[in-house]
Amino acid sequence: MKRRIKWKISMLKNIPLLLGMVLILLSGSPINGRSETDHTSSENADLSTLQFNRIAVMPFLAGKLESPEEPVEKPLSQPLKQLKIDAASLAEGADQIMTRLVNDVLQIRFADKMVSKQEAAAVYAEVIRDQALDTPRKLAKKFGENLHADLVVVGTIWRFREKGTFNEMPESPASVAFYVYLMEVAGGKRLWRNAFDGTQKTLSEDVLGGLKQIKMGLRWLSANELARYGVKSVFKKFPLH
Repeated sequence: MKRRIKWKISMLKNIPLLLGMVLILLSGSPINGRSETDHTSSENADLSTLQFNRIAVMPFLAGKLESPEEPVEKPLSQPLKQLKIDAASLAEGADQIMTRLVNDVLQIRFADKMVSKQEAAAVYAEVIRDQALDTPRKLAKKFGENLHADLVVVGTIWRFREKGTFNEMPESPASVAFYVYLMEVAGGKRLWRNAFDGTQKTLSEDVLGGLKQIKMGLRWLSANELARYGVKSVFKKFPLH
């Protein structure tokens, strides 16, 4: 007990020296993955016996339909024009980066059932889109049918911001936020969804919390690194194996 008290006192004395250090802390964390259909928000779909031959990742949509703080009952039924884009917080090419990261994670798990990135990109490019009439659900259904896929992963990315993006805030940290959904192509049902909303913090913003999480690292992350961490965290809850 005395040794523990001495250690705490020693750490408190050194806090001023640690304030300038950077710690990987996330202001947001992945929400619990939920398996549900759009037809009922109170019942979860049991995917333990789900059989499928092909699964594809549709290129990510840029913009926000919902967030963990502002959930929408049927996000995939919203018109594409409802996607809200904050250009200052969404780096160019973020949708392509997210598509690649999700593909990489699922390729490891479903190698023989995954539609290749090249085939998916080629088919998606040929799908005709109407921003006013089409929804993510309709788009994913056409995309999946053209690929003869049973399941499609749909994603939206609305924040992909590098450290120091804002001129007036040169020390602003990297921040990433996205949603992913699993949709059944045949019926157009949403089977599962999960989100990640993370922003790196400095140790000076949360000293005591930082000391507890010091094992997570002591350097600034790029938005790409934060996104990779987010994708891995989100897909730990993926209901298919």
